[in-house]
Amino acid sequence: MIFKYILLSLLSIFLFYILVLPKQIVLRKTFIVLFVILMMVFAANPDLATVIANYLGIVRGADLLFYLSHTVLFFIAFMYYLKFKNMEIRFAQLVRHIAISEATQNNYSESEKAK
Repeated sequence: MIFKYILLSLLSIFLFYILVLPKQIVLRKTFIVLFVILMMVFAANPDLATVIANYLGIVRGADLLFYLSHTVLFFIAFMYYLKFKNMEIRFAQLVRHIAISEATQNNYSESEKAK
């Protein structure tokens, strides 16, 4: 019973933290808030998770929560993958731009020396 209150407290703190973050995309922020509220409902009433799991063809509510949490973690990992891939592309473009700028500056300074 004590764990239930600890879990609800931690989820409430996390929910508050997410709501305070200013630089989140609205859709992502909404998704996270809804997921945390759902977890709070399941933590307060674990039998509800079992009822919903049985309706979906899953035997235990704990299994449903396991599947949901892993789906969310996969979503988060995929979003970070896309973010890092975009950062890698931007970094490569920046390096190319710097290399071209330095090459043109070196060619210009060499042609000035030749005069």
